[in-house]
Amino acid sequence: MEQRTVPRNRFFLLGSLFIFILSSCNFPTTPQVPSTAEIITAVVATLTAEGLSTPTQAPTAMPLLPHSLYFLNPQNGSNQVSRLERDGLTRSQITNESLGIESYDVSRQDGRVAYVTDNQLYLIDSDGGNRQLFVDNAEADPEAANYYYVEHISDPRFSPDGRYLTYAQNGIWILDLATNEARHVLQNQIETAEDGSVQPFELYFPLEWAPDSRRLLVSIALGEGGLLGILDPSGDPLLLRLDSLGIFCCQASWAPDSGSVLLASPYLGVVDAGLWRYDASTGDETTLIETVSGGLYTFASWPLQLPNNDLQYFFTSSAEIPEGDQLLYMVHSAADGVSGRAQLRSEGFDILDALWAEDGSLALIVQAGSTGTGLSGPVVLVFSDGRQLQVLLDEAQRLRWGP
Repeated sequence: MEQRTVPRNRFFLLGSLFIFILSSCNFPTTPQVPSTAEIITAVVATLTAEGLSTPTQAPTAMPLLPHSLYFLNPQNGSNQVSRLERDGLTRSQITNESLGIESYDVSRQDGRVAYVTDNQLYLIDSDGGNRQLFVDNAEADPEAANYYYVEHISDPRFSPDGRYLTYAQNGIWILDLATNEARHVLQNQIETAEDGSVQPFELYFPLEWAPDSRRLLVSIALGEGGLLGILDPSGDPLLLRLDSLGIFCCQASWAPDSGSVLLASPYLGVVDAGLWRYDASTGDETTLIETVSGGLYTFASWPLQLPNNDLQYFFTSSAEIPEGDQLLYMVHSAADGVSGRAQLRSEGFDILDALWAEDGSLALIVQAGSTGTGLSGPVVLVFSDGRQLQVLLDEAQRLRWGP
């Protein structure tokens, strides 16, 4: 299951968010185990020396991955959408846009790709053909005071049933792909002064549809702080704000039954670290992992609720406020996030992004601290049963499952 990363206050919090990151981990203590960055660097170096960038095993009757994998990676100086098939070997480039891809999503039904380039929203078939322009705002001035609040197109998201495509432009639009009719369901709350300056109060961005395709998890950027909300296009209220005393950060995911949302944070500073659950009908918050527990600072990230309600996520703890990069460990627990917590692998991971299989059997991790720059890095296949790590891609970002 894909884990959506909650923007850290996309336009406001980014400039003021001071995060203290864990460096000496007290859970678990594995001083004899090399860091994942060292492992990945060694594997990538070996593959590079052999002129390869993906695993060398021959395809088998059992696919390596549960679904095809879509991702962004640099091609001739710009990011393009590519696909890796379930065998873990066969790779193809889907888009070829001169200005590169800013944001995109994949339909889990038929593999169609929606993407934004040059402030235009396109749809293409899974093979890269039948390119269709759906929203064109390329003439908008990026230097205008209200560009990012009113004119900028971003964050396309397909509903799981493939019927709807939502995207952000001056709030949230929902496009019915059966009729090609778009509806502006939420408008950004901004104020324009007489001198032309713009003051944003609330900005809305789609994060992830619920598995039942009825409701949409929404990021709400405020002048100070940020919230999450659940948008129900046919409900009352239209937008339910999730109840929290702190700033929402950082990785969110729906429960399989669409009844709740998990939110995890591996950071400590302006935001709290920990793990929380929110009722999708009431917005009520339940704290699963406190920021401080048993005298230790605790950190969680990329949570997954399994069909039996157990949880898998990445976790660590420390007796002191950390000062450097932290390594996170793959764990399994009961539904409360604490009972029966068990470490699944010995390695610690310095994670830029993670994508779970729905059954928790594996995760794909974009690994920091080795190769790649910014949000990109090697994509590592991490099995929950302890099988050997595999590097699937030497550099990628924004992982998405396809059909």
